[in-house]
Amino acid sequence: MERGTLVRWNDDKGFGFIKPNTPNAQDVFIHISTLKQMARKPVVGDEIVYQSQQQSDGKIKAIKASIEGVAVISGVTSGLANKPTRSQYKDHTPTSHYSHRRSGSRLQRMIFIIILVSIGSFAIKQYQALNATPVITYDELPTVETQEWQPATPKFRCEAGKTHCSHMRSCEEATYYLRHCPGTEMDGDGDGIPCERQWCN
Repeated sequence: MERGTLVRWNDDKGFGFIKPNTPNAQDVFIHISTLKQMARKPVVGDEIVYQSQQQSDGKIKAIKASIEGVAVISGVTSGLANKPTRSQYKDHTPTSHYSHRRSGSRLQRMIFIIILVSIGSFAIKQYQALNATPVITYDELPTVETQEWQPATPKFRCEAGKTHCSHMRSCEEATYYLRHCPGTEMDGDGDGIPCERQWCN
């Protein structure tokens, strides 16, 4: 028996291709009929154990195959399912059917009750949390005195005669004079940065 991985599968048409574990081997065609004894249909990525046969057209086909790790349904290889035994008939009596239905309905009722209790307890907690939160009225809010808006006083002001870098005390002052005061001579290269040798280097 050979091994490979199912790399392609067309579920509608019931066939696909296996990539053998042997290096450089040709992909093997596989039909759903060779896997009819498996408990489920194959999916891409399944590890396939198979026996191959070369067809007249040169292509290789899997004639026997199984999916690694998937149960094999007994009695399907002949194409017909085994007839049910007496014990199987016994399991499907009306009494056992009724007991299964009754146990299922009990479980559903229990789950429903648990959900209702959970929702009720959550709603009670939310209600208690809302009532515990203190509510501040408008009269209890602290009073804030209104203040008139006043424009900020500029840090620098234009003074007559201060036009060169030697008159400045910082890069910030030189920048202020360059932007706001006429007649300054502090930006020789015209790049908008004054006093690059003294202050703004």
